[in-house]
Amino acid sequence: MKSTLKPARSAAHLGEVSIVTTLARTAALVVLTVLIAASARFLPPAVHLVQYVAGTQAWQSLYTLFGVESGVEREQLILIGIVLASFCVALAAQLGALALWARIRSR
Repeated sequence: MKSTLKPARSAAHLGEVSIVTTLARTAALVVLTVLIAASARFLPPAVHLVQYVAGTQAWQSLYTLFGVESGVEREQLILIGIVLASFCVALAAQLGALALWARIRSR
């Protein structure tokens, strides 16, 4: 009787990564996010961009949507926006770097 089971594939062949690699990627993503968010405070072009976005009608409608009334609540919403935007940019940068690294390694 012939077995119909296929041999198991290695984790590397399936595209899985180790726990250490996952932790390193997570740490790199956190560091990138913090650096990008800090740039919103210390780099003049980034400060102007944040001020511009916070002054748009779309951003003002977020205040109404979330019931933001006080100055502290406005600052908190701006900070949330900065962190979310920083995370998205950091994630895109990390994915781009990983794709570039995979392309270089495949040569």
